[in-house]
Amino acid sequence: MIWLGIAALYILALITDNGLLLVMAVLLTLVVGTVMLWGRFALERVEYHRSFGRTHCFAGEEVELTVELTNRKLLPLSYLTVDDSVPESLELRAQKVLFHRKGRSVLRLLFSLAWYQKVVRHYKVRATRRGFYRLGPGTIKGGDPFGWVDDAIPIDESDLLLVYPNTMPLEQVGLPSRRPFGDLKSNDKLFEDPMRFAGVREYQQGDPLNRIHWKASAASGRLQVRQLDPSASLGLAIFLNTWSFDHFWEGDDVSALEAGCTLAASVVKWATEEGLAVGLYANGLIYQWGMSLRLPPARGEQVLQHTLEGLARLQSGSPQPIDELIATEMQTLPYGTTVVVITRQVGDDLAAQIMRVHRSGRPVTLIVTAPEPQALPYLPGVRIYEVGGEEGLHAAVLAR
Repeated sequence: MIWLGIAALYILALITDNGLLLVMAVLLTLVVGTVMLWGRFALERVEYHRSFGRTHCFAGEEVELTVELTNRKLLPLSYLTVDDSVPESLELRAQKVLFHRKGRSVLRLLFSLAWYQKVVRHYKVRATRRGFYRLGPGTIKGGDPFGWVDDAIPIDESDLLLVYPNTMPLEQVGLPSRRPFGDLKSNDKLFEDPMRFAGVREYQQGDPLNRIHWKASAASGRLQVRQLDPSASLGLAIFLNTWSFDHFWEGDDVSALEAGCTLAASVVKWATEEGLAVGLYANGLIYQWGMSLRLPPARGEQVLQHTLEGLARLQSGSPQPIDELIATEMQTLPYGTTVVVITRQVGDDLAAQIMRVHRSGRPVTLIVTAPEPQALPYLPGVRIYEVGGEEGLHAAVLAR
């Protein structure tokens, strides 16, 4: 429409032979042409990047967010508006955080850049809840200095930030500090652990040569062999149930699931500190990993980190019930492995599976994370703890 108006002004200037109108038409042509070109090329070669100071953190910790906007051309930019989507579980210390939709908010940033200028801003982000998070998608809007012409380009999602569940000493969440899962040491010499030195004795016929303790033999003048404690590598297998009710489509109890993740992480940390082999299984979808979490019992410094990363990626919604997962994994777990089941509810199928595991010679500990006390089925020989949901865990910590 504006070009039609300018064309009409040219025609009127020619008809009336009015020089002033002609000058006005030329000036309007230059201004409008400049504005149109400015708006057309304003977002060309504009780069927007944001990055977290760390790729992972624990729930409740702060992470630095760095935002960079670069204008890689001669054309200056009088204004740019960046709208970036932010998960609500990431609390951002910025003035321009607007509500967007359930579970997300919008970070609105305003910039003005000269030619070839780069602007860097830093923000503090507090991760309030376990999970995996990305910023974005979003948009960058810009145009001419008068605001007549606007253009927009999309922003891709940021890199992934993994937020680990917190870990707590077991005694702080209602579990005993000594032998919370019973006696984990096997008395069966078939399961002797080469890492658990128990002393020396004189060599007897039939002892393997690789058990000879040469320093003790030299000191005593007789062949001595190492004695080993029964293996603790039978260890722990933790099963975390992400279902809040008897069927996964009935919904989620977020408090119970988060309590379960905190407990699972805490038990794994305790087991690694005790030198035990520990594994974790969960019937939840694992972001970028697969349909369920399967980390067989193992030792080493990486066990806890791998577990925390798996729990950070854990989502509810898996169609596989926990009793089926336990039944499948029992086929590969060694005899004598202690099984820990963490669940919000104990249905008939799960109760029956727990008893089958118990009768197979594997001790079972049941940890119930329902916010309120429940009527549990009769499970003879099974050690049972009720810890409540997230609020129950925090209350237990504050009470000590």
